[in-house]
Amino acid sequence: MNRIFYLLPLLPAFAQAGVLDQEREAWVIQARQGQLEQAAAGLDALYRRSRDGKVLDDLIAVQLWRKDPAAALASCEPCEFKSISNASLEALARAARGERRYPLAISYYRILQGRAPDNRNAWLGLYLSASDQGNLTLAREAASDYEARFGRDQAILDARIYGARRQGDAMGEMLARQQWLEQDPGNPEQLLALYRVAVSLGAGPAAADLMRQHPSLFKPVDRLWLAHYEAVSLLRSVAQTEDPALTTRALQRALALQERILREAPSDHPLHLSNERDRIVTLTALGRFAQAENDSAALLAREAQPDYVLMARADALAGLGRSREASLIYDELAPRMPADKELREKRFYAYTDQERYDAAAGLLTQWQEPLTRWDFTGNTRMDNDDYERLLQLQNLLGAWRGQADKAERQLLGWLESAPANPWLWMQLGDLRRWRGHPDGADEAYAEAARWLQPASQVQLEPGRLNARLDRGQWQQTPARIRALGEGNRDRKELGQRLKQEQAPTLVSEFNHGSSEGGSVLASRDWRYDARLYSARSDEGHRLFVRRQGGFGEFDNEPERAAYSGLGMELSFYPLQWTVEGGMGSELNHRGYLWNRLDWRLGDHWSLGGAVNLNSADTPLRALARGDYADQYQLALNWRQDESREAGAQLELMDLSDGNLRKSVSGFVRQDLWRRDRWWLDGTLRAASSRNEAVEVDYFNPLEDRNLELELGARYRLPFDANRVLVQGLFLSTNSYWQQGYGGSQGWQLSYRHDWELSPALSLGYGLGRSKATYDGDAEYGDFVFANLQWSFL
Repeated sequence: MNRIFYLLPLLPAFAQAGVLDQEREAWVIQARQGQLEQAAAGLDALYRRSRDGKVLDDLIAVQLWRKDPAAALASCEPCEFKSISNASLEALARAARGERRYPLAISYYRILQGRAPDNRNAWLGLYLSASDQGNLTLAREAASDYEARFGRDQAILDARIYGARRQGDAMGEMLARQQWLEQDPGNPEQLLALYRVAVSLGAGPAAADLMRQHPSLFKPVDRLWLAHYEAVSLLRSVAQTEDPALTTRALQRALALQERILREAPSDHPLHLSNERDRIVTLTALGRFAQAENDSAALLAREAQPDYVLMARADALAGLGRSREASLIYDELAPRMPADKELREKRFYAYTDQERYDAAAGLLTQWQEPLTRWDFTGNTRMDNDDYERLLQLQNLLGAWRGQADKAERQLLGWLESAPANPWLWMQLGDLRRWRGHPDGADEAYAEAARWLQPASQVQLEPGRLNARLDRGQWQQTPARIRALGEGNRDRKELGQRLKQEQAPTLVSEFNHGSSEGGSVLASRDWRYDARLYSARSDEGHRLFVRRQGGFGEFDNEPERAAYSGLGMELSFYPLQWTVEGGMGSELNHRGYLWNRLDWRLGDHWSLGGAVNLNSADTPLRALARGDYADQYQLALNWRQDESREAGAQLELMDLSDGNLRKSVSGFVRQDLWRRDRWWLDGTLRAASSRNEAVEVDYFNPLEDRNLELELGARYRLPFDANRVLVQGLFLSTNSYWQQGYGGSQGWQLSYRHDWELSPALSLGYGLGRSKATYDGDAEYGDFVFANLQWSFL
């Protein structure tokens, strides 16, 4: 009786525990019936109220049934481990590993080892978590402890295989599989896996031995693993090879192997998918961007692809000029590959290809590199090549943003202290070529060649051959370009440029004529000019047919004249001779012969001369009276760089009506400001002419002078796939003086669009309004113009 008396105070607690168990069981029953959300919420509330270990066990179990390991972990942060079962602790450790919270998983497995030292999963879980974390020291210790307690069983061997594959340790994987086969000889799964590992290590004889020892085990498709790993080995070797010829041969061999596997392996075999993916990488490296893009799109339509396939697809898109799409993929990969400097560089070029210079500058700002780095021993500091590369990218960005002169001076400054750096010389050559100085570029490439290994000399060829095309040096250039091949993006672009410049081309212009500060101001006539060029030969020669003419109105009568003929451009670098002959029509009833000789004197100077018999510049009103003109021109042009140029021209026009026009004109153009997509410049033009005192219908001042200043503003708007729109606004004012009429002021305002629709097609058009003075009378007029260039690639 006394004992019952002493137990009476505990009865409410027992009653409360019974109610708690009933409520807990009710939520568990609800979970088993599929109402997981409600059960999880109910158990969570019950645990927060009771802090009961059994409730927490059930809450953890339900959260894991819901496939929400993050919620299971959150339910026990923090929690009292004494109150939960070993099963719940093991479940939490697995959940932490699944969520990649490796330090937390390791701490849970260590606690489990202390509470249940005979639980093999505690030791295996610790090994696997350490392997996932990359903590190889802890992984080795955990594996040794497991084998000391439980022996070398298949569970630890399976874990070792996983860890080796995780770390890319093929030797470690092969050792573990050999140990497995010692315990289970003839295991077909392990034999096949060992064969694949041996092949991946280049151990062809060992793989062949396995096939001879177990012939019935290996199907024809299994033998394709030899070809697969040979292709993989070739792809890896490319990164270590600087000789482009060796690189191309290795890639072509790899592609042949991959295509053989795709023909022979069943479509549902892992080898088939693996080689579909690898082929995209190979095609991209070979410069076959369109095929790589198509194949990668087909794969992505089937299922998600690993990062290396996405990278290859982005590289192919960039090679096709679809930089916006490429940068989206690069940006997606960047958070998953934060230490990949090659990816950073690809993102930089994708941004600059889109002319997103602020984004490119931001990327370089975030990219920090020390001046020096430790060598592989960790004992000596050495120059950091990545630091130098970062400086080079910053230099390129400055040049592309409109500071090319500053960028060139910076490169020359670096070369004073590092004259044996071939990459700086190569970049200087590229920069000079972009600025219109191919001769200066060749000098820089020659310096780079002094410091490059013979096998690396070929890397200079795209720049050198582009420079030859820039200055019109056709002799032997096409053959050298074709011999170079299209193994990378630079070579592919060079090959495309050659195809474009050798392709048949249609060039047409239509305008309501403008003097643009020429020798004699004249009323605007409508003019058109269309030329169809043949393909250009490897020597730089090409033929063309031409139709040009003009039409206007005088005394309410239409006036039209046309010229139709055949011509040819003959290249004798540094000379180019253009000759054209044909017949006139409508008001023009004579044949014509035009000759022009252009002489390139170097990067800065050029000289040109022309003799045009029955010139197309003959006024329509002179032709209407049966008068013709022969024209003689001499021009000298100077170009400092992209920012400044000037020219002067002398001209005589001998008309059959007794008039001899003598004129001199010149211009100076100067950049005022360049920044990113904006370009402002100014052009000063001057002209003066003298004419004979003859009675004519066309405008013919005895003497006149014109001084004109034009300001132009342009803005580039790039689109994807190499399409660009350049918008231009131009305003000019001029002071014109004519003998007998004195001086007057004029002006002109125009707006234009210039489209680069593809490398083969460009289109321009615009309109404007002007005021000009003729014999003292001001004339206001509207005008339009258009041009088209279409290469038939």
